[in-house]
Amino acid sequence: MTYRLLATMLLCGYLTCPDLTGATSLVGSAPPTEAAGAPSPKDEVVKKYLDGCRAKLSKEATCDTLKKEAVEILKEDLHTLGASADPTYIPSILTMFKSEEPELRMAAADALGMIGPQDAYAEALSRAANDPVPDVRRAMAQMLQHAKGGALALLSKRASLWAGVGRMPEIPPDPGKHAMPLPPDSTYLFFASDAGHGRLSYVTSKGMNEASAFFKAKAKRGPFKLEEFKDVYRDQLTHEQTAQEHAQRETMHQLSGRSSDPANPQAALAKALQAQTAMATHSMLMLNDLYPPDLFGSSTVYVLEERQIGSLNYPTRYIVLYQDLALKRPGFRLCWMTVPDEAIKSEQAKTIADRKRQDKQQEDVGLKKKGEQEQKKFKQEQSDLEKQLGF
Repeated sequence: MTYRLLATMLLCGYLTCPDLTGATSLVGSAPPTEAAGAPSPKDEVVKKYLDGCRAKLSKEATCDTLKKEAVEILKEDLHTLGASADPTYIPSILTMFKSEEPELRMAAADALGMIGPQDAYAEALSRAANDPVPDVRRAMAQMLQHAKGGALALLSKRASLWAGVGRMPEIPPDPGKHAMPLPPDSTYLFFASDAGHGRLSYVTSKGMNEASAFFKAKAKRGPFKLEEFKDVYRDQLTHEQTAQEHAQRETMHQLSGRSSDPANPQAALAKALQAQTAMATHSMLMLNDLYPPDLFGSSTVYVLEERQIGSLNYPTRYIVLYQDLALKRPGFRLCWMTVPDEAIKSEQAKTIADRKRQDKQQEDVGLKKKGEQEQKKFKQEQSDLEKQLGF
């Protein structure tokens, strides 16, 4: 086993990974330095990393450099595999998603995008699309745009709504902190969740009937069909959405109001990413709240908590249960209100004021029509009287 293959296995966390040894020769003849039996300079780099760092768990500063070089070598090999456009390499590339290195998982996504995977790999790609690292999810979302087949097109639509930004792995939040129940055997969806906006999405290995029974036992109201739920709480949901939009605009205003330091381009980039993240997150949440049937089938809602705010009762905690058609499993979304009561009351007051104005306008229009009708009737009666009198 060559050092480059061994490094691949180590960087993949001792899991089975592709044999990328000599991958630079896939689309042509191998360079003389990579002939059989003669270790290449790249193999030497990997050897130094294994012997001097990984094997001995050394903390020397040079080890970071060697690790970066080893990862870059494997990224080049993955790029070569992708550039071959040979679908027979797809199974080998897929194993790289077991790597502990986000850079290698991103490179694997790029390589797959160059080849264009088909529906046969939908299950493996759905797992890879739910990577805890936002930048890997972004790479997967871009790759899925080049996939071939109806199942992967649906997965692309589902997983590409929002991927996030950053290289640090995210940690699934604890729904219990928000008094939200979580069925056993549930898998958190990083690409469709945001605790800050009160939306956590999951799929479950349980059947739909089992999931329905779990939530029904905890519900205060329901089950409602989605359209029925929207109709029952039409004003309340509108108030919440409008309050969220106002909060979003305020966030964007604060971000745009911060002055950038020309001497600190990193701070300017971070600010731009913050703004992008805020806008994309809000857009993702709004699109998901529509629960389009081509992605979610027929959705059912269970209200866990209903609380009076002002003069109306609001569904402050509820569950939307559906069939996640892209992931081919029952899915659900835990939803709770995140905007303050005062913001809700403000929107409620605006609705009441708007309706009073509309009622007044309708009343004025009615009085005007009544006056016109009475005037017309008076003129007609006057005309009839004149005719009778011979005028």
